Amino acid sequence: MISHAGTSHSGLTAALARSSLHLALLQHNAPAVDLVLYRDAHIAAQVDALFPGRGVFLGREQRLSLNPRAYFSNFIANRRYYAKVRSQIEGLGIARLILFLEGEPLERSILDWYAGTVELWEEGLSHYVDLTSPWWYAARGMVQIAGGFYPKGALHRRADRGAMIVRDRFATKDLMLPLPQRAAVEDQVLVIGSPLVEDRLVGRATWREGLAQIVAASPWPVKYLPHPREDKAALPGLLAQVGGLELAALPHGIAAHAEVHGYRAFVAAVSTALLDLGAFDDSLFVAELFGQKRIGRVLRGWVSNPVAVAASAADVAAFFRREPVSGVE
Repeated sequence: MISHAGTSHSGLTAALARSSLHLALLQHNAPAVDLVLYRDAHIAAQVDALFPGRGVFLGREQRLSLNPRAYFSNFIANRRYYAKVRSQIEGLGIARLILFLEGEPLERSILDWYAGTVELWEEGLSHYVDLTSPWWYAARGMVQIAGGFYPKGALHRRADRGAMIVRDRFATKDLMLPLPQRAAVEDQVLVIGSPLVEDRLVGRATWREGLAQIVAASPWPVKYLPHPREDKAALPGLLAQVGGLELAALPHGIAAHAEVHGYRAFVAAVSTALLDLGAFDDSLFVAELFGQKRIGRVLRGWVSNPVAVAASAADVAAFFRREPVSGVE
């Protein structure tokens, strides 16, 4: 069970962080957090650097195997994983718990038994809006259940936020993240990559067509900053098929990149990077150029959205001319 929002607390404060963004939000909004729980070994060094001696490794579920014997072994191990984490957390004496995700199996399992104060902090765009359909999320949950992941609530995206203290940058506006220092403006446009192909939301041809429309609308050269899950080795060849588009120079990662390279505009199909960059007058969401009309409608309907939203190539061209487009004026 979960305590009601606003309940006072004493004792240890812990946060379950899954990414560099989560760690940065903790660093700037709760630097004295007592414990940082984490699941993936690849962020262990970051946890130790920012919160030395305060990291608690929880491990994670096992990936499913097509081998029947391994499948059942993984299934049983996954079912036992949640009891193991519960025992581990209960022994820590946590009175206040900060979560960043609400629909993942581990977080759902914790919310079912944890009795202390729970805060839900934002973890990017999906904190504010539902970028995928309920059916997509339900199908994902069914696959997780089949793999022995925590089953309760698996078909639903959101937890009961009324039982938590919700904090974020753009709706409640009680979290902050320092914006990167931007390099001097250069006559070029940056497209920030989104894993639309990798997530099977669009095909490669649709991806190329969306990029081609941005290039055609831009009065300046266009560069492409890859998403971490895109194949950087293959991208130069793929971008060459579009024409008029080059892979952005190093460093990659929006904060580090913007500090070194300047741009007239920043464009993305859908990306939290546009929020983290904070260049709202110079930023544009273009999901509909990549066939994602639903995402475009969702972004336009988000009342706290600080970034303009383009519905067409004509909108993109108008934005480059600094004329009003849909979304934020």
